[in-house]
Amino acid sequence: MVRGALILLLVLLGGAWLSGRRSDVRPAPDFRYVHSSDVHTLDPARMSWTQDLRIALNLWEGLCAYDPSTLSPVAGAAGYPPEVSPDGLTWTFHLREDGRWSNGDAVRSSDFVRGWRRAMEPGTAADYAFFVTNHVAGARAYAEWRTEAMQVLTALSRRAEGWPLDARQVEALLTLECARPVREAWEALKRASANAGGEGATPGHAAALGDAALPWRELHAEVMRRHVARMDEQFAEVGLETPDERTLVGRLVKPCPFFSDLVAFPALSPIHESLELLRERWGDAPLTREGLVTYDAQWTKPDYRKSGYPGLVTNGPYRLADWTFKRSLRLEVNPFHREAARIPCRSIEAVVYDDPNTALLAFESGDVDFIPTVEVSYDHEIARLARSGERADFHLCSLAGTYFFNFNCCDAVVDGRPNPFVDARVRRAFCLAVDRRAIAEQVLQRGDRPAEAFVPPGTMPGYEPPAGLGFDPASAQSLLAEAGFPHGEGLPVIELLFNTGGPHGSICQAAARMWETHLGVRIELRGKESKTFAEDKASRRFMIARANWYADYNDPTTFLDVLSCGNGNNDSGYCREEYDALLAAASVERDATRRMSLLREAESLIASHDCPILPLFHYTSVTAIRPGVTGLTPNARLLFPFRAVSVAR
Repeated sequence: MVRGALILLLVLLGGAWLSGRRSDVRPAPDFRYVHSSDVHTLDPARMSWTQDLRIALNLWEGLCAYDPSTLSPVAGAAGYPPEVSPDGLTWTFHLREDGRWSNGDAVRSSDFVRGWRRAMEPGTAADYAFFVTNHVAGARAYAEWRTEAMQVLTALSRRAEGWPLDARQVEALLTLECARPVREAWEALKRASANAGGEGATPGHAAALGDAALPWRELHAEVMRRHVARMDEQFAEVGLETPDERTLVGRLVKPCPFFSDLVAFPALSPIHESLELLRERWGDAPLTREGLVTYDAQWTKPDYRKSGYPGLVTNGPYRLADWTFKRSLRLEVNPFHREAARIPCRSIEAVVYDDPNTALLAFESGDVDFIPTVEVSYDHEIARLARSGERADFHLCSLAGTYFFNFNCCDAVVDGRPNPFVDARVRRAFCLAVDRRAIAEQVLQRGDRPAEAFVPPGTMPGYEPPAGLGFDPASAQSLLAEAGFPHGEGLPVIELLFNTGGPHGSICQAAARMWETHLGVRIELRGKESKTFAEDKASRRFMIARANWYADYNDPTTFLDVLSCGNGNNDSGYCREEYDALLAAASVERDATRRMSLLREAESLIASHDCPILPLFHYTSVTAIRPGVTGLTPNARLLFPFRAVSVAR
């Protein structure tokens, strides 16, 4: 009865089920699940979307893999556990003898070096480049050296084509080491000018560099030649060694107790040598004209054959058999994988449903077996069915994710108005005036957990986050008065920035009413479409802005590092020496209990005193798993290795 009512509700809401998805020439897959949007990329170095990472976990196999039930690191392409030196700085991985690519080639340690190098190269590096640059010795220096060359080569190539140079490009040509040929030519030109009776070398000449009659094309070629000649020598300084084709040694800059978790992540997957057939080149250089490492964008297609390329070759339990744009991907068992004979589902189809109502209707109708996260507008009703037990195929799962507000902590003026949130007392007052439980239970009604701290409790092994400030309007009013704004008097209109769509408007409205009621302030809601919102947030054009963060790995630092000084994701602009010192002390602490204590002390500083953010709730998600499907365990990171999935029809 409940199922029938839900189908009727979906139809009334206008979910247009796409019949005909089963009319494929291929036989029906053993397992079919919902992919919430088209694939953004299948390049593991450039992935950031959870649904793409979910596919990558099944196409590639890192040195470690994730246990399908717990997501704890287990043996992957290498045995487990790895060898770790007493000081925690040297990790040695021994690859399995039976590791094979989907074309039958042996998986080698050099394949991992290729993959990790791509993860930090300008041109292929993306959101998770820091997995390498923050942890592997010499990696950051190499990435910075490459980035400087890219800046210089870009400036020279543009100038050679007649484009003017901006001040930043001129500065790069005058200061960066790799631009030495440019400066030598520039000095020679100035000397020739002086000998001919010109002005000679004066300070004003620096600004005129971009207009100088230099052989720009030849200078570009010379800088490129010198840089390429040094690339492998420079990369040899990175702490990655391959004593043989079955051993990878990683030297770290500091101990990293969760490094096994990082090497299981798709960003650190190996890459087959065939990809080099599609590398873009400028003349004989293995780089683009601008110094970037790039490849033909079609390389992740299974049937792409340009320049002798064999199509996508992967080393995971599955291979990519078909990819139909905006419709579906089909995975089939990698016949060369060591577990190939024991993998229950021989074929898997990820079906793209842009509309969550349509996806749920497909599940109700038996057309799909699994929805990783149900995101319909009435998800609170789905959550109620799961909680009550009326629908055993709906599962509630607490996620390692936090929804919060950023306060602008460092800009004294925002959009011409004084910004009161540079004062920690004002930030604490605004935190104390919000009833998180009311937002979770009355606005969202999904089962999301009210948040007092940044790190979600119960998600990081060995760590318990500190208690936050709680809900205390009286204390909030006292703090605001102490800061010079009794009953909100003297405060400017406070702008709250959020992106439209989803529940964000309702959440922000609820918080605004609480602030107006308990603090006497005026709140102006500023909803913007996603792109403009992201630009405003990144540029800190806000007083308060909504945000969220999900764990990338199982350690509190995946959250706490966000608020360190200069972190690229630190949109609040918060910077506290004491906080960074605690994180730094934890990063070299070998005793696990003491390390967690230091991290908890750091989080206490931001949760109860400095308050650069206002944590609102920790996400709860609803996962739909059809009866008869086993081997799928809802988990805090929504990552699902499919090698253990079995389906009884």
